[in-house]
Parts: sequence; structure tokens; C-alpha cells
Amino acid sequence: MLKSYERTSPPLGFPRETDSLCPRCVKEVRNAVISGETTLESLMNEHPGEIKAQIVEENGQVVMRKTCPKHGEFVDVMATDPAFLERIESLFFDATSRCRRFHVHHHGTSNIKFGRGAVLTVDLTNRCNMMCNPCFMDANQVGYVHEPTYEDTKAILDRAVSFKPKRQVIILFSGGEPTLSPYYLEAVAYAKKVGFYRILAATNGIRFAEDIEFCKAAKEAGQHGVYLQFDGVSEEKNKAPRRRQPV
Repeated sequence: MLKSYERTSPPLGFPRETDSLCPRCVKEVRNAVISGETTLESLMNEHPGEIKAQIVEENGQVVMRKTCPKHGEFVDVMATDPAFLERIESLFFDATSRCRRFHVHHHGTSNIKFGRGAVLTVDLTNRCNMMCNPCFMDANQVGYVHEPTYEDTKAILDRAVSFKPKRQVIILFSGGEPTLSPYYLEAVAYAKKVGFYRILAATNGIRFAEDIEFCKAAKEAGQHGVYLQFDGVSEEKNKAPRRRQPV
């Protein structure tokens, strides 16, 4: 790895131009892929909906302005504190280390081009023991169970540690509720075995709170900590979106 004084950054600060997407074009192309009108490869090779955007500071905010020839102008607020965003951007790790053309980095318009990354999120299941509104995964809402096999998960972890220089050093097991996976403890142990620096879970905490033996087993397998959701600043607001779900 390069020393800190040897590293470079992409063009940052504002005003600046960047690549972006038209949100309405994205929906149209997604629906066309689902309906079979176009192929999935079009997302990789044709860059549908890709447009240029301007990032500018206006009225004490940082906004992104972009215009789609078909759908018109869109304005999105990126930050309500320009100084804070400048500080965050100044911490960009390294643009010198370009990603090699592995297929896991090839996402069409949103290709990973450079940098190292830090956290790899692995979804172990879309099942959950709660019915929260909202849910970033729409757990229990899609009408089917998606649960990668243990061999699938091992392949993901093996591939992640194979890149040099190493990109992700932290594993975040997520879902759904990851502790509902039938091989959760085995996945944690395997992540430790292949050398990840920190192993965490994005969890609602129910199983950890109700089963002390499971907590001990997770720690023994190599888990370092948990990410718990934050709903609000009062008990009333915390209760509002939460509903237990039989599994």
C-alpha cells in the first residue's frame, strides 16, 4: 500500500461535475428487464439513464442538479452542512489503487473504479422475526424466501479475501435478520477463519437478548459486535414501527 503522502484523490469539492442517473429512466429500464423487453446485459453495456450532474453549494446546502433529456431536471440535497461534507470527502482513502477488472467490480454504470473499501455486507436471509415499517430490505414482504446456502456464503468470503491489495477487512452479516439463518454461527466462524479483521451483525437484537447461550456461541465463533437499529429519541417513537413476527 502507498504511504498517505503518496495517495491521490479523485476530483472532489464543489462545484464539480459527476456521473449520475435519471431516477425515472432507471425505473423504466428496470421494469423492461423484469418484463423481458430488454436484457440484463443492457445495464452493463449500454449505460441506460446515465446523465451528467453538477454538485454545487446553494443557500447553505450542497445539492446535485441534473437534467435528463427525456424527463427534465432533478435536484437532490446531498448535505445540509457543506463544511461537514468537505471534511468527509477529505478522508477519501486512495484513488491511486485502481480495481482490477474482476466481475464482482463490474456493475455497468456503477462500476467500482478505485479505492479499497472497508466493509463487506453479506445478506444471509430475507426472513425476519419482526415486521417493521419501514424496512430497508422489505423483509417478509416479497412473498418468497431468499437464503444463500452455506457454500454460497463461503464462496463470497473466499472471493473477497482473494483480491490484492485486500479490499474489505470487515464483514457485516445482514438480512432480514441474519441470526435466523440456519448456519449463522458457521458463517461467523468461517469469516474468522479466512482472516477478516472484524465480524459484525446488523440485527434487531432479539435473539441475542433472549438467548445468552447463543451470544456466547457467537462470541466463541468470532463475532465482535452488533449494529442495532435506531428508531427515534423517545420510547413512544421507538415502539411505533416495531411489530413481532412469528418465524
